[in-house]
Amino acid sequence: MFQNKFPLIVQIQTSNKCNAACTFCPYPYTEGKKKFQIMEWVLYKRITDECSKQDVEQILPFFLNEPFLNKDLVKYINYAKEKNSNSLVKIFTNGSLLTKKVAKELLDSEIDEIIFSFNGSTKEEYENAMKNLDFEKTKERITNFIKLRGERKKPEIAIHMLKIGLSDISLNRIRNYWNRLGVSVHILKYENRAGNVADYDMISPSNVQKIPCGRLMNQIYILVNGDVILCCADWKNEVILGNVKENTISGVWNGKKRLEYVKAHFQGEYNELKLCDVCNFNEIVVD
Repeated sequence: MFQNKFPLIVQIQTSNKCNAACTFCPYPYTEGKKKFQIMEWVLYKRITDECSKQDVEQILPFFLNEPFLNKDLVKYINYAKEKNSNSLVKIFTNGSLLTKKVAKELLDSEIDEIIFSFNGSTKEEYENAMKNLDFEKTKERITNFIKLRGERKKPEIAIHMLKIGLSDISLNRIRNYWNRLGVSVHILKYENRAGNVADYDMISPSNVQKIPCGRLMNQIYILVNGDVILCCADWKNEVILGNVKENTISGVWNGKKRLEYVKAHFQGEYNELKLCDVCNFNEIVVD
C-alpha cells in the first residue's frame, strides 16, 4: 500500500463563516449557527511553517467558508507564500465581497490562483441556487476584478459551475460570457457531499464503481480550531482524525485513524467507512 508521507495539498479554515446559503451546499444547516471564528495566527504560522519543510504542492487558506469574511485574509495568503515559495497558494470564493478595495489588495498579494463559484446565467437561476447573493452585483465585481488584473499573469482566474439542473443553453451562455473575458470555465459534477446535501436527487448510473479517493490520499483538511476532519464532505465534523494544536500535520496524517481509512480504500471496503459508504465523489463509470 503506497501513500504519501505528507499531504500534497493543505487546506486551512482561516475563518469559518459564509455569507451565502447555496442550495447545493450543506452550510446553511450544518455551519450557519456556529460562532464566527478566525484561526489564531500562531496556529496558522505553525501549520504553514511545517509545510515549508515538506514538498507541499498547494496551500489553500480557506475551507467550508467564504474566505473574504476574514478581513486579514491577504496577510494569511502572503505568509503562506513567503514560507512556501514553491507551493501554489489559491482560494475559492463566491466573489460577492470583492469590492474595489479588496480587489486591489488581492492583486497586490502573493496569491497564485483564484477560483470563483458562479452558478447560473440569469438572476433567477443564480439567486435560486446561490441564496443570499445578488446576481448582478456579484457578476459585476468578478468582472471588474478580471479587468483590473489586465495583462498580469497572476493570479490565474477560473470559474467553477456545478451541473445542478441548468440547461445546456444556460451553461453555454454564462460560459461564453466568462470566456470572452479570457477566463476558463470548469463545469463540475454535482456531488452528494457524503450524504450531507439535503434533498439531493441525482441518481448515479448503474455502471459505476468506487476507486480510492484522491481527497483522502492527497489532501488534509484543517478546521479553524485545529481539528483535522476526513475531507471537505464532512460538514458535520463526524470523522476527526486529530488536532494540529496537539499534534503535527505529519503526526495526524500518518496516524492510526487516517491510515485505517486509507487501508480500507485500497481494499475497496468503502461500505465499512463512515461518510465514504454513501459518498459519490470517487465514483467512476465503467463499461
